[in-house]
Amino acid sequence: MWKRKDYPDSIFRTVEAKLRAIVKEAAHFYILGRPQLIGTTSVASSDLLSSRLRAEPVRRLLQSLLIRHVWMEENDRVEDGRAIKELQPLYVPLETLTPKILRDFAKPLKLNISLNASENLGTLLYLLDLEEKDTERLKNLIKGGVPHQVLNARKHTEESQIIAGAGAFGAVTIATNMAGRGVDIKLGGDIAEEILSTVNRVLRKNDVENAYNLTLEEQRQVLLQRDDMDYGIYETEIKHFLQYFEEMEHVKAVGGLHVIGSERHDARRIDNQLRGRAGRQGDPGSSRFFLSLEDDLMRLFGGEQVGNLMQRLSVDDTLPLENKIVSNIIEQSQHRVEGANFDTREHLLDYDNVLNAQREKIYAQRDRIFLKDDLSEDIAEMLRVDVEKRVHATLDDDFENETPWALLAWTSGVQPSFMDSNDKVFPSFTMKLLLNEMEEIERAGSSPQEAMLNLLSEVIESEQEHIFKAIETVVYSTSDTIEGLIEDRYDLLDLFIQNTDNSEGLFRPQEVLDTLNGALGMRLSLSKNQLRIFMEDAYDLEDELREKIAVQLKFSNIKRMVATIEYRLGETLGVNVNQLSEMAWNEIEEEVISATDQALKTRLESMTGRNGTLAKDLTKAIKQEQVDVWDDTTKIRLLLGLSQGIVTGFDPRTHRQVQQKITRFRYIYRAAQALENAEPENLIAEVMEHFEQAEEKLENAWGDVDFREGTTAASLVDLGLPADLLADDYAQTPPAKLPEEQRDIVIKALGKKRMLEIQRHLLLKAITDQWVEYLTKVEALRVSIGLEAYAQRDPLVQYRRKAFEMFNLLLDDVRAQVVSRVFAYLPRRWDATPIGTVDVVLSPSIAKGKNSTTKKKRKRHKKRKRH
Repeated sequence: MWKRKDYPDSIFRTVEAKLRAIVKEAAHFYILGRPQLIGTTSVASSDLLSSRLRAEPVRRLLQSLLIRHVWMEENDRVEDGRAIKELQPLYVPLETLTPKILRDFAKPLKLNISLNASENLGTLLYLLDLEEKDTERLKNLIKGGVPHQVLNARKHTEESQIIAGAGAFGAVTIATNMAGRGVDIKLGGDIAEEILSTVNRVLRKNDVENAYNLTLEEQRQVLLQRDDMDYGIYETEIKHFLQYFEEMEHVKAVGGLHVIGSERHDARRIDNQLRGRAGRQGDPGSSRFFLSLEDDLMRLFGGEQVGNLMQRLSVDDTLPLENKIVSNIIEQSQHRVEGANFDTREHLLDYDNVLNAQREKIYAQRDRIFLKDDLSEDIAEMLRVDVEKRVHATLDDDFENETPWALLAWTSGVQPSFMDSNDKVFPSFTMKLLLNEMEEIERAGSSPQEAMLNLLSEVIESEQEHIFKAIETVVYSTSDTIEGLIEDRYDLLDLFIQNTDNSEGLFRPQEVLDTLNGALGMRLSLSKNQLRIFMEDAYDLEDELREKIAVQLKFSNIKRMVATIEYRLGETLGVNVNQLSEMAWNEIEEEVISATDQALKTRLESMTGRNGTLAKDLTKAIKQEQVDVWDDTTKIRLLLGLSQGIVTGFDPRTHRQVQQKITRFRYIYRAAQALENAEPENLIAEVMEHFEQAEEKLENAWGDVDFREGTTAASLVDLGLPADLLADDYAQTPPAKLPEEQRDIVIKALGKKRMLEIQRHLLLKAITDQWVEYLTKVEALRVSIGLEAYAQRDPLVQYRRKAFEMFNLLLDDVRAQVVSRVFAYLPRRWDATPIGTVDVVLSPSIAKGKNSTTKKKRKRHKKRKRH
């Protein structure tokens, strides 16, 4: 049994001296044949050491050692630990130590720096503490450097293979301190499983008892002791197996694995783990750490002061400092770093506790969703919270802000009109308000058709009032901001002229103009004469440039404003942008608003007049649908159908006929007028009652669908329902043969079951989606929260406060996602059929719409030319 020998740390002043010492020791043990493991603290350090072990750097190191030795002998100097000024040029980094510098240094000494010279080989054997028998391996070192393997994050897939060969004769492995942990380095290298299987097979064929239970050493002894052993075709594998033990004994004889540490880690535990790679399971081994006062750990804790002291005392950089005081300083430094790391981890735990508490709440909610048998109350509470928030935000403000229509748009998005189990359309809350308005008109004596036309006229007028106010806002905001935009460009122009006047960097006129346009964010065109004036004295052209800026900004903003208005109207405005740009802004406002008003009046007349398109479309739809009874479903079908249309035309880009569904008008602006005098609490109750009715209708619709799909079931259990749902007389009756009353009970139970599945899916998906996104946001907060310390605020306190706010927003986002999808899962899709067709020429952008359809055209086949 051997015991690992831990050599004292070798401490150098500079990193360069440390690297040279590591390479020298690695070369010494490589020639002896000892396997070596060189530990580093980073991938960059591994790459640096790997480059130093290549042939050229090794040769330069040996040449510098040779020159230094000869110089000391020629000048009759002995090693006394003091720096020698004349030899300092040899101590520069090897990357800068060129062959020319070495030859110039060796020339006065009449020294041949060829390492393969016989006289130099003997000197190198002495310098590397070797014997004459090691000459051949020394020549191999000079020729090819130190062969080695690098194990780091870049080669993680080859980790096991590299570690398997790290204990072979002469093997050198460079690895980060953590790399390869968990795999023992076996002296002599590892032996392949194929070889072991072959040995077991040979022993079994030669009648060796319990061949598979023998240790490797016992198997070796059997092979050596028996002369009658028949190897057959496996002779090569058996020789390889026996050679493996010979190499293992050889490696043990030369000292086993030698571990070299290139730097101290912050934690002593990591250093001890590196040392522990040698001398495993009673094998021989040794370790040594090479340090420098420029290492990260030493720089943090007094290494610079010790280095300065060594420099003032003229200590030779090549000689290691093996002092117990310095070693104690290193251990104290590691102890302090470990303490600081412990405090950091303890502090991080405080941050983790914040997230852990939130995680427990989220997981508790998920568990509750999985285990609860009825989630309708939870969904209803989420709906109520959102409804209360939006209703109060709507009615607590001035009605002139037109926020009620936003409330109705939200309710229509949450619960659109859908078809129930009786083929009746259940309306959205907006459509319900319109149906109430239509009933009031009918009670005044109008027919249903007249009442609908009157309501549609009010709908169009309400929407156009909203559009007109929005367009007025666009016009006035453009007028208010144009002066500020022009003044900002004037300031940029003045700054550019000042810099151009004081700078001599740009001389070409076009470069100056391009730079000016880039600074202004616009394209100004200047003639050659204007460019010449600008280059001579930019101030002479300043007034002209200001005028160009004002004209161009005015034109571009007018053009953008008109385009915005036309997009909002859905038609051209009929104004000339060039003419508008020549007017004053008050005249532009009057012209654009007047044109908008005229366009809206024309549209209103064309749609709601005596012979308007709405009246024609309604009459046509009544005939096509053969309307006899004006119930709510009929009214909703007609109202929703009239609000949509099919645009048919030709795409001017492709010259192909296309069709697209468009929205002709929206009902929310007229329906919002019904909320003018509503009390918040009454409106909340009304909306919630409507949502509850919608949920009940949806539940019945799902139950009816599931019942129809399960008509072939033999019993209630086959439908996923409890057997005791019905009375004993019907427990085993097939669902298709149940009486009407019992069938309704089954349909209701199926509907509740399906709604529970939908609601559970909604809640789990919302929590999962929002929680994953929340974790990303919290991680970003955790990274950036340290900046709060610069404002004299405790980062942990701020983290807790912001995390609490973010968690509340998370719950709001979960609720919003659930509410937005709670009525989205329908047993069957229903969309109102668009009524009316408008023939227009579509733009390419419209032609690319999702709902557009292209009529197929017959392909024309080109005639093939005869050759």
